[in-house]
Amino acid sequence: MERDPKPWSVTASRITYQDRWIKVRSDDCLTADGTLVAPFHVLEYPDWINVVPVMPDGRVLLVREYRHGRGEIVLGVVAGGVEESDRRSDDPAMEAAKRELLEETGYEADRFVKILVTHPNSATHNNIHTTYLALGLNKVAEQSLDESEDVQVLFRPLDDVLRDLQSGALIMQGMHVAALYAAAHWLKINGGLK
Repeated sequence: MERDPKPWSVTASRITYQDRWIKVRSDDCLTADGTLVAPFHVLEYPDWINVVPVMPDGRVLLVREYRHGRGEIVLGVVAGGVEESDRRSDDPAMEAAKRELLEETGYEADRFVKILVTHPNSATHNNIHTTYLALGLNKVAEQSLDESEDVQVLFRPLDDVLRDLQSGALIMQGMHVAALYAAAHWLKINGGLK
């Protein structure tokens, strides 16, 4: 008979690093069989969002920007963290999606559809990542970027992006890839951009 996994017990916990981007919590844990795991570091991030904006002709709005972790200019979807100001809303993730789309691209959408909710990395992160499909796009403003951001907006057919991802011609952040496949799936089962 299979045995169900058991959660660890936390015997001590402390914040070992914190700034505006991240909080590192260091826990001393005991597994169900009594094995000590200490310290175990948990990255406490705010919740994240992705937005996959799709134009009526099937092109997806993408962003290119420098990502310091890789030291490269990368292509991806509109993304960001849920900020304190978003938490005043009944739906903070949706509020963050609307804000990030407008700030990064200058576009608003007539309709947002929640298409995916995931754990970015449940082994070491405590946050949730929500992805929205944005439909009925309208350019209403110029970009309103943070001082460290330099974001190029471009449009590509979604099918071309997925083909390039599958062939390895395009490499993206994993959560962005999941967002694009979730968008393609939603469009397929809902008859496209009705």
